[in-house]
Amino acid sequence: MNDPVVVVLTPGAYNSAYFEHAFLAQQMGIELVEGADLFVKDNYVYMRTTRGPQRVDVIYRRIDDDFLDPLAFRADSMLGVPGLLAAYRGGRVTVANAIGTGVADDKSIYPYVPDMIRFYLGEEPLLNNVPTYVLRRKDDLAYTLDHLAELVVKEVHGAGGYGMLIGPAASKEQLAAFRDRIIAAPHKYIAHPPCRCRPARRS
Repeated sequence: MNDPVVVVLTPGAYNSAYFEHAFLAQQMGIELVEGADLFVKDNYVYMRTTRGPQRVDVIYRRIDDDFLDPLAFRADSMLGVPGLLAAYRGGRVTVANAIGTGVADDKSIYPYVPDMIRFYLGEEPLLNNVPTYVLRRKDDLAYTLDHLAELVVKEVHGAGGYGMLIGPAASKEQLAAFRDRIIAAPHKYIAHPPCRCRPARRS
């Protein structure tokens, strides 16, 4: 039996995390592909190669649900693979980080991860969470607005560094503008102190 063919599906070079996608594919020794590199025939997924079509067994996708298959989700998507959902439903391809798992990317889920570990695994977390303020909570919102210049504020659905404020590096104008955005829709944001990474010690 041949080894399974695994690919990383990326939106393309203009995505803010493209370097990460390329790095993952390189480290795993698998192909980095875009939607146009794949096609579905008879409910199987194939990759276009210089030697002809090659069947794909596993897709590690880095594309949002909405753009994954224009026949099932957004019809205007140029990033996905037409028919991919049907192949997935038919068990003809495995999609790592399956459809719907994007809920875990919602940053407002993050503060509850320790509780999830305790509930589902019956264990204490091995790593501590960064203290996180959920701005739909009245007290967290008040603290964040009072300490905006000291905190990092992120959109709960944001990715790749978009829609965020780094308070210690922001101007007064940026702080004021972001304050207005938070007040208008506090449920869309979380905040936490800046993470200060220590450099590795040299031996």
